[in-house]
Amino acid sequence: MTYKGAPLQSDRQDWGTPPAFMEWLQTDFFFEPTLDAAASESNTKAPMFFDGSPDCDGLVNPWEGDVWLNPPFGHELPLWLEKCGQEIKRDEVNQILVLIPARTDTKWFHEIVMRDAYLVYLIKGRFNFVHGDSCEGANAPFPSMLVKYRKHNLPDCGITVLEVPPEARGFGS
Repeated sequence: MTYKGAPLQSDRQDWGTPPAFMEWLQTDFFFEPTLDAAASESNTKAPMFFDGSPDCDGLVNPWEGDVWLNPPFGHELPLWLEKCGQEIKRDEVNQILVLIPARTDTKWFHEIVMRDAYLVYLIKGRFNFVHGDSCEGANAPFPSMLVKYRKHNLPDCGITVLEVPPEARGFGS
């Protein structure tokens, strides 16, 4: 039997968030990150960032402020989500927004995201992630979700739908 669905991971792990989506988050969510926990100098979305080098690893170093995270979508993804759950409990972190594949059927979604997150936004439509090799119209072969971590006392994480305009998902920008 051969699997013919959307690929569950990519060989490339450095797909960037469309800048228009960050502008949309600032306008509609009033979210302006102070730290990008997994970035490079060329694609960071915040004044401070961790680039994954040994001295600047977002999985190892503590976070602070309003944190943006578009982590690598590979096997390390659950580690990043565990880190979000740990960091939101620290006084130095205000909130964390994470853009990840909408994989609601996975163990990490049920055991990590639903345990620690405040709200999951299932995004209607797909993203056109940014990379030097990316081209307009080459949208992701998977849906995405935006996960919000904040300090809360609710027993359960909420889930809702988020309508992000096509131009904010990287189309025509």
